[in-house]
Amino acid sequence: MVKVRNTYKVFISHGSEDKWVAQQIGRRIREDCGAETFLDVDDVATGDNFERRIHAEIKKSRELVALFSPWSVHRPWVWVEIGAAWAQNKRRVAVLQGMSVQRFEKILGTRAVFQDIHIIQLNEIDQYLYELLSRVHGAING
Repeated sequence: MVKVRNTYKVFISHGSEDKWVAQQIGRRIREDCGAETFLDVDDVATGDNFERRIHAEIKKSRELVALFSPWSVHRPWVWVEIGAAWAQNKRRVAVLQGMSVQRFEKILGTRAVFQDIHIIQLNEIDQYLYELLSRVHGAING
């Protein structure tokens, strides 16, 4: 039996302060949904061309999950990665940790490229994973 490599990839964007939570989300995406992930702290080696790697991995990904906390909401790289995914018409999901949608919007002055359907609380991650599992299975079987 030949094992088919899953090509459904999720890019995980986060601030460095949220590394552990981002790694847990990545683990759940891989283990519970069978998707591949890209997470810089796990997948970029010392000396890699960071910018080139980010461009390539966003291009290979089907969707982007951005973890937002009071720390990461101001991180420029998180917004650069979201903008790259938006420009490529990728699905984008904001996962809020330690902040409400109202606080997220107040800090930014806008929701930027995120509408209501693109924003969830960390406590709602199971629903996102359930929906992701359906997309992954659809990509593999369809």
